[in-house]
Amino acid sequence: MKIKNVFKPVGLFIAASALLIASCNKEVNLDSASPEEALELTELTTDDALADEIFTEIHEQELGVMDEIGLPDIGLNNEPEISQDSVGNRCFTVTITPRNANVFPKTVVINYGDGCKGRDGKTRKGKIITVYSAPMARPGATAVTRFDGFYINNVKVEGKHTTKNNSTSDVRIFTRTVEGGKLTFPGGRVLAWDATHTNKQVEGLGTPGFPFDDAFEISGRAKGVSEKNGRRVEWSRTIVEPLYKAFRCRWISKGVVHITRNDKRGILNFGDGTCDNKAILIINGERKEITL
Repeated sequence: MKIKNVFKPVGLFIAASALLIASCNKEVNLDSASPEEALELTELTTDDALADEIFTEIHEQELGVMDEIGLPDIGLNNEPEISQDSVGNRCFTVTITPRNANVFPKTVVINYGDGCKGRDGKTRKGKIITVYSAPMARPGATAVTRFDGFYINNVKVEGKHTTKNNSTSDVRIFTRTVEGGKLTFPGGRVLAWDATHTNKQVEGLGTPGFPFDDAFEISGRAKGVSEKNGRRVEWSRTIVEPLYKAFRCRWISKGVVHITRNDKRGILNFGDGTCDNKAILIINGERKEITL
């Protein structure tokens, strides 16, 4: 079995909150929150975004691992920055058991060893272990990922990530779940995170093998708990209008997300479908433009 590539280059299936404060005319409105509550909601948004970014990367690795297991027909298997070091060499190993083609279940172990800095600037170490029930292009197939001493930039990643192909004959659909997700930061801060998202292809279905006209709608919800210095903060996040992600655009370009802490709610509007790298952050009437 030939190992073609391990990861994908661009986040085609990128989940909602990894870009919570991103893209054109995107706004955050807080319902009569005090300055302290506004700051807290902003911090929770950042925590939620970080957790989603990390587990989205895991999802993309599950789908892009190699032609025999992943999705060779939708542009996931090009060599990306995170699979190589600064001079273009792979700084990880891949083990596949069993090696026999078309024999499943199959276990894939990506081992970054004691440290592997990719061209994306992130350093990874430890192991990502994924068990595939069948090739991921097959409806009903699942990929279940766990971690063994895995870190990204000194943040320890734990939990169980599952991707399931729920596609029908008419539409491509993937459901992603995070159970017992846990990020431990230097200094002892802990972020627990559970989530369920559904990625449904809404454009490009008539051109299989040509990913450039593909677009997905993302729906779902998440909840998190942040613990630091004995203080525990809980929140939840719901996508109330599906997020739109086109292959040709790096950013989510429309959709609405609610983030709730106690009786306070943040509303994130991802715009009208325009693709650019500008963002508008509004807290208690104050507007700030940011560049991604």
